[in-house]
Amino acid sequence: MNNLKTVRKSDPRKLTQKDVADFLGADRSTYAKYETGDSEPNFDTLSRLSDFFGVSIEYLMGRSSIKKAPSAEALSATPETQALREIMESLSPEDRQRVLDFGRGLAATSQHKPKQPK
Repeated sequence: MNNLKTVRKSDPRKLTQKDVADFLGADRSTYAKYETGDSEPNFDTLSRLSDFFGVSIEYLMGRSSIKKAPSAEALSATPETQALREIMESLSPEDRQRVLDFGRGLAATSQHKPKQPK
């Protein structure tokens, strides 16, 4: 079992099999076989699909329920930073800009000034 169809269908770009096949430089029928499990993509194709959809190869192949391993930056982020990142990722681009504008205004008037790096 693989998650290719699930990932494609849940992608906000509303991609068709043809869209993904065109990205890969393959026929739609070839990509369709990847989704149904009638054929398996090679490692290079899996790697390209992983990057294209922003998920791990393990998730694409149904070997993990974790879509993407956290980055080193995410692992070292404070809980507040991680929560803010998750909130921002759920917003529309317009709402993200509103949050950024508010945050910049708040930082400009804050009584607490962060230490400057050495």
